[in-house]
Amino acid sequence: MDGLFDDLDRLDLDGHVRRWSAPEVASADGEVNHWLLAAQMFAARLQQDPVEMSDERWRAVGAAWSALLAAAERSTGPQRDEWLMRDLWLRAWLLGNVGPRPDVPLLDPRPPFERALDALPMSREEAAELAPRWRELEREQIRSLRMVKRLLTVMRTVAPYLGDHPRWAEHEAWQRLAGDLP
Repeated sequence: MDGLFDDLDRLDLDGHVRRWSAPEVASADGEVNHWLLAAQMFAARLQQDPVEMSDERWRAVGAAWSALLAAAERSTGPQRDEWLMRDLWLRAWLLGNVGPRPDVPLLDPRPPFERALDALPMSREEAAELAPRWRELEREQIRSLRMVKRLLTVMRTVAPYLGDHPRWAEHEAWQRLAGDLP
């Protein structure tokens, strides 16, 4: 798809939806910086005025956002969970600013909560053991603990919209570790 990353700053939200919904996006290649810019510009357009959209438009936006992130990850790899975290943070922001709509995938609080729990890079026991002495750890262990903290922040942000989630006890147990994490 020629021009995939051209004029990203000039696209309105509908332009981003059309661009990232195109079938060619699934096989598009690009450098990490191109994909980062595309995701940043899409999210910025969405965050400008997200409240006044129909459910149908929300579904189109969500599908295009997911297509963009999937293509970015396919093209560049996970980039230390960059695409996952961009998705989780945008969804958390939308929940706080638009509110939940379980029938609209982008506004359903369950997926970011569950994906954050599933993405935790270590067991709760390991995190509890390592967290108090994080200054003594190897760089990769510290990175893992910081990832745990970022994921716990996402869960804490979306948790008020969940009520009686089946994994609530797991979430609460992890949250008890949050204060010890770097």
